[in-house]
Amino acid sequence: MGTKGRKKLLKGNRLFYMIILSAMLYVVWVFGNQQIRLRAFQQQEKEKQQQVAALKQEVLRLEEEIKQSNTPEFVEKVAREQLKMVKPNEIIYIDMEKAKHE
Repeated sequence: MGTKGRKKLLKGNRLFYMIILSAMLYVVWVFGNQQIRLRAFQQQEKEKQQQVAALKQEVLRLEEEIKQSNTPEFVEKVAREQLKMVKPNEIIYIDMEKAKHE
């Protein structure tokens, strides 16, 4: 085999190696991109799970509040705090200093 034959063989091998290198770089890029997206989705899933847990706690609190809403104590509390109702012969004193800050 002469020098021309070797040069032709090296040129063909060089093209083959360039194709293999390009394919390997593409695979690495795709894999890296997939990893980044996977981490982002895992973070979103974690946040959604935390939201679900918080909402479940809120549901439990509201269910407890609904149970308590039928008690006379709760009715009285709502009447006094939200409707500003008083019992007969009861006198309400208002602290003007405290009222200014509210």
